[in-house]
Amino acid sequence: MIKIRFIDKALLLMCLLAGAATATPNKLAPEVLKRASEIHAGFKGEKGRVAQFGDSITYSMAFWSVMSWSDPSKFLPDDEMPKTPKDKQWKSVIKGARDKGPKFANYSGWKVGNLLKSIDAVLVRDKPEVAIIMIGTNDINGEKVPKGYRAGLEQVVSKCLAAQCVPILNTIPPRLGHDEAVAGVNEIIREVAAKGNLPLADFHAECLRLRPDKSWVGTIISKDGVHPSGGKTNLYDEKNLKDCGYALRNWLNFQIYRQLYFKVFEAK
Repeated sequence: MIKIRFIDKALLLMCLLAGAATATPNKLAPEVLKRASEIHAGFKGEKGRVAQFGDSITYSMAFWSVMSWSDPSKFLPDDEMPKTPKDKQWKSVIKGARDKGPKFANYSGWKVGNLLKSIDAVLVRDKPEVAIIMIGTNDINGEKVPKGYRAGLEQVVSKCLAAQCVPILNTIPPRLGHDEAVAGVNEIIREVAAKGNLPLADFHAECLRLRPDKSWVGTIISKDGVHPSGGKTNLYDEKNLKDCGYALRNWLNFQIYRQLYFKVFEAK
């Protein structure tokens, strides 16, 4: 009963904070776009370079590498933005999609402390325009949120901001047997995003929305209860997004990147 009450409160807080950071699950709020413009002002790095900071869920080639060869535009709805950059394909705009390993600040087993030791080199060498950040799954191996997690995540974000790199924070996915710790980490991630008016890809919320009541085990999340599932990681139709965890994460982050591209990076 205690766990159920905790998760209910965490989900309520999640919804409130997500509302502060995004107007809808897929649309960035005006204050988030304004803040991204402020961060990006005077950017002198490599346009289109997207850094990937995280653990094995980011290190996996199933995450984001599809942007180097696949075309996500055919899955986009008709809205106020173009589906593709002018006279270009997304794969020619997005750079660094296959940047994997410690050299690029992502690796299996990593915790927030590992990121703090690694991202400076990436920010200086690659000068990314955007950084996708997901960290916390390994931090809660002991089934609780470490005391230094929040401060570590805030430092990671601060380093990105100092480099005029727009961070896209990602909540961590559900993890079997770690409900309270996952909720605690994600509460921090959402609070950091809301406080800083930063883009948030709420992967955890989407996993629960699409696969409620632990139905995410063996579907969006692999049978190990930890990692997103693989498969058709570049197929973003309704059915596959309920069955392929990496497709869902790719799609959420691409939708945010597209908005940043048209409304911030290429805005006139």
